[in-house]
Amino acid sequence: MAEEYKDYYNILGVSSDADAKAIKQAYRKLARQYHPDVNAGDKTSENKFKEINEANEVLSDAEKRKKYDEMRAYYKQYGRWPGEESMAGARAGGSRGGTYEYRTMSPEDLEDLFGDNAPFSDFFETYFGPGASQGNRAGRARQRATRGEDVESTIEVTLAEAYQGVTHTFELADPDGATRRVEVKIPAGVDEGSRIRLAGQGLQGAAGRGDLYLRVHIVPHANFTRDGTTLRTGVDVPLAVAMLGGETPVTTPDGRKLMLHIPEGTTNGRSFRLRSQGMPHLNQPDKRGDLYAEVNVVLPTHLTSEQKRLFEAFAHSLGYK
Repeated sequence: MAEEYKDYYNILGVSSDADAKAIKQAYRKLARQYHPDVNAGDKTSENKFKEINEANEVLSDAEKRKKYDEMRAYYKQYGRWPGEESMAGARAGGSRGGTYEYRTMSPEDLEDLFGDNAPFSDFFETYFGPGASQGNRAGRARQRATRGEDVESTIEVTLAEAYQGVTHTFELADPDGATRRVEVKIPAGVDEGSRIRLAGQGLQGAAGRGDLYLRVHIVPHANFTRDGTTLRTGVDVPLAVAMLGGETPVTTPDGRKLMLHIPEGTTNGRSFRLRSQGMPHLNQPDKRGDLYAEVNVVLPTHLTSEQKRLFEAFAHSLGYK
């Protein structure tokens, strides 16, 4: 039986000559629209979400796209896919073996959302997925049924760690009392509520371990507030510097000191932007938000009698009585 025709260009709403940027933009727009978190319980949206992930997996990969374009042209001319008969025989004969490597959403990620339903269509698995026969999917379903349970926990991350990225090593205790060391990489730019998956680090089962999910909690910082990739902090500026101009240091979360130019006549509460010194974008450590430094003018205290006299003279020069 012929596989159902899949027009991946039509699924993403792009033309067959669309460039990689257009395909990426179309995928992101549709993924946001049909994501299961936005359409909880909606079967139509669920199926659409799977379709657009499948389409993006093929069209965003140059090698897969070239193969698909050739097959698409063949289908339009002959009304069937090349090698359909031999593919049907292979499906009847058993598995070709192999593992999936998806850059869109992995089958495991999709199964986390939708359960044991096949994440991609038979068409994709037949022509683009190594080891994608129905028998393999059934085997994976049996393995999931007997593997250990997934575990979720919370991991505390400081703002400095989220600013730079860090590797944590900690011990896990199994129900039988055995302990094991686990290493987890916290990517730069991670935010409150981010979820990190450690495959095969959950509870042991007959067919292997489940997964460990770590929910990130960012520990509040005394000197910084965060809004996405934007950071805000306060900076003390002596009265003389605020009035006459000068420089003052601004400390970043990783301990670096940046010199901020303060123009003369700077008022209390004025905010200065330090471009690209904020939080990094997740998975894009070279791209950062901005850091805003709000001025706190520090008044001199414990004046000597001479300093007080000079201030009084200055005040009188401004007309103060």
